[in-house]
Amino acid sequence: MRLLPLSLTVRVALMLAAVAIATFLAAGAYLYQTLASQMYYRDDVELVNKATQIRRIVASLPSPQAIVQDQRPLVETLSGHNDFMLRVRGPAGERLLQTSITSRPLPKIASVPAQNALTLDDIHDWVPEQGSGRMVSALGLAGGEPVEITLARERSDRLRILKRYGADLLLALAGGAALAALLGYAIVRHSMRSVRSLIGKANDINASRLNTRLSVRDAPAELREMGAAFNAMLDRLEEGVQRLSGFAADLAHDLRTPLNTLMVETQVALSRPRTVEEYQALLASNSEEYERLARMIENTLFLARVDNAQLALQRETLDLRAELLRIHDYFEILAEDVGVRLAVDVPALELQVDPVLLQRAVNNLVSNAIRYTPAGGEVRLSARRVQRGVELAVSNTGPGIAPEHLPRIFDRYYRADAARSSQAHSAGLGLSIVRAIMQLHGGEVRVESVPGGSTTFFLCFN
Repeated sequence: MRLLPLSLTVRVALMLAAVAIATFLAAGAYLYQTLASQMYYRDDVELVNKATQIRRIVASLPSPQAIVQDQRPLVETLSGHNDFMLRVRGPAGERLLQTSITSRPLPKIASVPAQNALTLDDIHDWVPEQGSGRMVSALGLAGGEPVEITLARERSDRLRILKRYGADLLLALAGGAALAALLGYAIVRHSMRSVRSLIGKANDINASRLNTRLSVRDAPAELREMGAAFNAMLDRLEEGVQRLSGFAADLAHDLRTPLNTLMVETQVALSRPRTVEEYQALLASNSEEYERLARMIENTLFLARVDNAQLALQRETLDLRAELLRIHDYFEILAEDVGVRLAVDVPALELQVDPVLLQRAVNNLVSNAIRYTPAGGEVRLSARRVQRGVELAVSNTGPGIAPEHLPRIFDRYYRADAARSSQAHSAGLGLSIVRAIMQLHGGEVRVESVPGGSTTFFLCFN
């Protein structure tokens, strides 16, 4: 069974506990090691000092036998230290003094000569039955005769103290980690109130309340950026929903016109018997409306594929002059029929573009230009190389476009001239398709228009 992911509050509390455990472990290990080192160091220093003191007492005696006769001065040096063991042997190896018996026999180690001072380097380890031990052996002179002084110490008591100290440290570690986790949970839970407030406000937002925004003014600095990004996302969603609603309304309006035409003409034709010629005229009219519907559907699907990044470019190196001349030949007869002159002014240029999409974009611009150019006017195709790439222009003489329409001229189903909205050849998507094609190529389209003068659309390829 898959476990649910932990909440952010629990995660942060656990991370704080982990940090506390790691910190306490490091500090405890350091303190433990420091205490152990200090205890061992002081034990060694004390061992050397006691051995040196015993050496001086031995040196003040007239003979080795004086040690046997009066052991009190040597024994008193170890008063209060039950863990010490002192052994003194005479010149022949006979035992002169031994204060206690160790749990294990002492090993034989080299003795420090009588003329050399004892140092910490002269101390040796030895292993009793429990714990550890340290010992030192040195020669002393009693009445000029050498005696061997061996001083040993078992550290079992010290180890018990360290063990108890380690247990206390572990207990403090567990308590500190638990306290850190509880305090961390409480602090994080308190700090998450702002997040819960943002979540509550976000839950209140729905499709009918997209104008609601999160209040980030009083939010913590860490959440302010997230709230601002969420509000920006809501702005984009609201704009997209509004555009989608307008798009749907415009699409329904434009589809209604040809459908009403088809329905009315069909109803009229069926109202009484008709001649073959009348039925043929009806079918021809209906065919035009079907073509208009087909163009609208095709253009809408094209824009939908562009919006969803489902259209891949097929770039080719294109002779731009040859391509524009082909477009000129295609529209030349149409232009002549309406009394418009079509001209091409393009030098030899090469361009990396999708030829099909370029042809579609330029065709839309030329078709619009011919449609809105009065008889006797001119439509001109030109291109030039600029600093950023290649700029292609389609210009025409005519009434121009009013300045208030220029910002929306590329919106879907938008028409600057409402009187032309019922024309069968216009669906209001041509310029939107041009903009979409330029966006696919990473370029841009812009328009310049002088009312009563000329209008020029620029396609800028980077």
